[in-house]
Amino acid sequence: MKIVPDLLDLPPIINDILRVTAQITIQELENAGRVDALPADDYPLMEVVEEIDDATCDLCLDMDGMIISRDHPDFDEVQRPAHINCRRIVVGIGRDEVGPDDKDIEPDYERPAQELIDKHGHFMVDQKYAQLRVPGQPEGRDFVARMFVDDKGERHLRLDWRIEPYELAN
Repeated sequence: MKIVPDLLDLPPIINDILRVTAQITIQELENAGRVDALPADDYPLMEVVEEIDDATCDLCLDMDGMIISRDHPDFDEVQRPAHINCRRIVVGIGRDEVGPDDKDIEPDYERPAQELIDKHGHFMVDQKYAQLRVPGQPEGRDFVARMFVDDKGERHLRLDWRIEPYELAN
């Protein structure tokens, strides 16, 4: 599926990079939309749901099914994709599911092992709008995609070239 069409006269690798960047941004915004649509008073907890198949990494396998409180310090990090091609979603757990009886659903989130984060969690960082470094070539990174929020509270993505833009040989 092409999220960013090849309408621009750019080398194929740049179109691929733009597609990956768009996929990550869309995944993050979809999860943020799910969270924003559910009032925190009515949905105090969120569950991490991973698509489990042969492509699922060990980090995502570890996090699947974890329940996290929306006021947990790691919540913003957990609702974002952990890496390129991450298919994580977060779903709300309603207050009616968090009752005073023995069927209580309790938060059980524990930060994954640092070894898993180092290996797979490329975007698991301490700051919400940290740099998203996208490789421009296998041997280096030629631009940085930065997500930012404007004065109106809208999210935007900006590409900042670290070098002069260039043409790639086919």
